[in-house]
Amino acid sequence: MKNSNIRILIIISVLVFAISGCAQLKDKFVRKSKEEKIPAKRYQPVRGYDVHPSLELYTKRYVFWKSWHRELLDVLRDDNNKKKVTAAEQELSNLMDMQRMLVDDKADEMQKCVDEMTEIKTTLKEEKITSGNEVRIRRKLESLGREVKSKFSYNKVRGSIRSDFRND
Repeated sequence: MKNSNIRILIIISVLVFAISGCAQLKDKFVRKSKEEKIPAKRYQPVRGYDVHPSLELYTKRYVFWKSWHRELLDVLRDDNNKKKVTAAEQELSNLMDMQRMLVDDKADEMQKCVDEMTEIKTTLKEEKITSGNEVRIRRKLESLGREVKSKFSYNKVRGSIRSDFRND
């Protein structure tokens, strides 16, 4: 009996010390106010960059387009629709950037590819991809890829770069 009373007394004293700790008991259970965050300082650029279309810039956009095109073909079978839509949007964005750097004749020629890619992006956003759908989209993408590679690679458009971006 004496032994069990000592155990209970030890347990109660351990609990009292654990609860009390270093801070006052009421401070442990009172919610602390949040500190206000100081907004980060914004820095203004020292000078504006004057970017003009060049073969180097076109080449970068072409390489970006090519990698996003490959990515879209790879993720077409995935269940993740967000990956498909993101890849399609990035591919279309790079294709449009390439178009803005070309002279009017070549840019008008590329408009067919841009329209086709826009249609594919809309299909991916709005429709559920089935196996039949996926085959049709894959064929369109492969055809589009062959056309862009054959007509609009940076070696083919070497003399068709504008001096300033096209405004649409």
